[in-house]
Formats: sequence, structure tokens, C-alpha cells
Amino acid sequence: MVDALDTRSTVLVVESYDDLREALVALLVLEGYTVLSVATAPQALDVLSRLPRSPSLVLLSLMLRNPEDQRFLTRLCGLDQASRLPVLALTADPDLQAAPAGTVGLLGKPVRTEVLLAAVDRYRSRP
Repeated sequence: MVDALDTRSTVLVVESYDDLREALVALLVLEGYTVLSVATAPQALDVLSRLPRSPSLVLLSLMLRNPEDQRFLTRLCGLDQASRLPVLALTADPDLQAAPAGTVGLLGKPVRTEVLLAAVDRYRSRP
């Protein structure tokens, strides 16, 4: 199944809160995206290592104090995919004011639907 993904319209959602992850997936699917979703950054690295090609975007729920999130961004920079794989961060962390290294943008939670969809469209990699 993974081999058949249209990576130009595939988004990997990384969100630890089940309800929010399910809502993000539903919204993106409704907009025509193919969505893969996981709860943690280590799971995201595992998924990325098994995909034959990178998805068009990683939507990462990010907390500064979570070392897994920081390791994810560091490890992603070391992968061949990093130059082609944009990571858009979502955060409710009040200490995170600017897009961290390894990301293309930062959106604060809660995020309005139209703002999220515009950012996904803007930042996803194109063929």
C-alpha cells in the first residue's frame, strides 16, 4: 500500500493527542490529501525510513521541552530526504515564538482551518 502513495499529495501528521490527530487527518483527507499519521516523532522516523519516497509535508506537533521532537528534527536533517521534505510545526508551547531550525514554518495552536490549509498548500513540496 505504501508503494502506491502519491507522494505529491501525501502528508505525514505527527500529533500525540488522538482527538487532534484524528481531526487533522479528517480535515486533510476532506481536502484531497493522502494522510499518514503517527503519535510520536520516533514513529514518524520509522514511517519515513520505510517509505520509498518522501511525503510532500510533515505536519509536526512540536514542544520545545520534548527531547523526542528535537531529536526528530536533528535526525531528519541527517536523512537524504531532508532537503526535499518540508516540516511544518504546530505548537501550543508559549516559549516557541519562531520556526525552529529544520522547519519551514510554525503555526500556533489552536489554528484556524483556513490558515492551516493555506500553510499546508504553501509549504508542501511540489514535483
